[in-house]
Amino acid sequence: MSVDLFFGAPLVVQDVEQDVRDQIHAKVLAYLESAKAKEDITPAPEESVATSFYRRDASILADAGLDELESMVFAAAKSYLERTLKLPPRTLEIEHAWINVFEPGSQEGQHAHDGSLLSCSYYVEAPEDCGCIVFPDPIGARRSYREFTKTSGSELLTRREMAVEPRPGRLVMFESWMPHYIQCNKSDKVRISIAINLREAVRQEASVPGPAAAAVQNGAAEQNGAAEQNGAAVQNDAARSTVRSPSAQMQPRPFLFNELFAVNADLHLDLQAIEDKIPVAVIDNLLQDPERVREVIGSAPAANWKHEPGGRNFADYYDCRLRFPIRYPNPLVSVAQHAIGRVSNVKTRPADPSVDVNWFMQISEKRADFAVPHNDITEKIIRSFTCIVYLNGADECSGGTAFFRFRPSGSLILDEGYAKAVNEDPRIGESGLDYWPEETVEFWDHVGSIGMAPGRMLIFPSEYFHAAWHPLNSFYEFPRLTLAFWMIA
Repeated sequence: MSVDLFFGAPLVVQDVEQDVRDQIHAKVLAYLESAKAKEDITPAPEESVATSFYRRDASILADAGLDELESMVFAAAKSYLERTLKLPPRTLEIEHAWINVFEPGSQEGQHAHDGSLLSCSYYVEAPEDCGCIVFPDPIGARRSYREFTKTSGSELLTRREMAVEPRPGRLVMFESWMPHYIQCNKSDKVRISIAINLREAVRQEASVPGPAAAAVQNGAAEQNGAAEQNGAAVQNDAARSTVRSPSAQMQPRPFLFNELFAVNADLHLDLQAIEDKIPVAVIDNLLQDPERVREVIGSAPAANWKHEPGGRNFADYYDCRLRFPIRYPNPLVSVAQHAIGRVSNVKTRPADPSVDVNWFMQISEKRADFAVPHNDITEKIIRSFTCIVYLNGADECSGGTAFFRFRPSGSLILDEGYAKAVNEDPRIGESGLDYWPEETVEFWDHVGSIGMAPGRMLIFPSEYFHAAWHPLNSFYEFPRLTLAFWMIA
């Protein structure tokens, strides 16, 4: 019997020689004393780390003269791509390089470096117990499976996450899509690291035209000469330009996310308790311009979310998703952090550097009054909060978000009874086969709902069972639009 490992995620850990480490250390300490460092290194708006990340015109490699580190990173990247991943050679360039300073008690939430090819961290100072860089299992289905089946372990194949201990002079390199977070610095000294993103360099086209290009240029010159002699040729050129113009009008309309989703300054938080147990924070009139949000988001093309073989998506309904990256500071995140702090006295950060828009439209008549109930707990974390913003206009709103009790166990939250039942009958959970719980409605008791309203925001602990609520047979002529993101402690 042979055993093969699939879907690996390579991680390079390299400890540099002492003399190189000392050179880099001395240069970084000198840089930290400079006026440039004092200007560029500022507190992160959503984290406790001080960083030069937000000064996009700054580069720690150039500002500190770290030529030896840059050479080492390029060599490691070449080996990673060509020897580990077995990819053809390619030319790389530094996309961004910045310094992170973690004071005692500092940490950094889970994130990824989307858009880059490779990322790495180099540790300048790393005292004992200053916090590891931790990589959760990037396969979400496997993480959930390990949690539900209690099959996590300490061995390589059963770990839910992998931690790498920082050491002075250590380089850790990984593919940029890999999620990771930084543990709390529990030492009494600073932890200093340098982060670098690499991308493939843009190919420069040759500036000297070849024979084909020269022929085109010669032909264009002859055509222009003829046009000067013949007015009809000029008219033909204009006609050709007119034919090309409609494609320009069909280009998507760009927008600034923080500008489109600007929030009102004077907001009121209304705490509603479902069954006196589920705390739901409700914030009305969140958005400054909800009509424009509805127009822009509602006209964006949406791709399918779950589309399983034999499923009902794109047969009975359209269940799609839009995803938008967010930059900090972000108004939606700030409102959520403030509300969660007031209601639950917890400091939170976004689970991902993005928000989702759930895009749903009916094709056939609905087969239940609510979608499949579920909870949003996907990782072993301290706390998680679900944040929902309704984007439909006033004349489009119906239903809202409903909350449920799992009838067999009597629980409002994920418990062993629910996990066992889903394992025995996957239709009870979100399998992706059907939006409606037509054959499993008897497992759920509807315990309360919050109605839709334009620009209304809901925030509640993610462990509670909930689902989209559809008391009316609507959403045929326009989509049901809800923005969602998650805050974690």
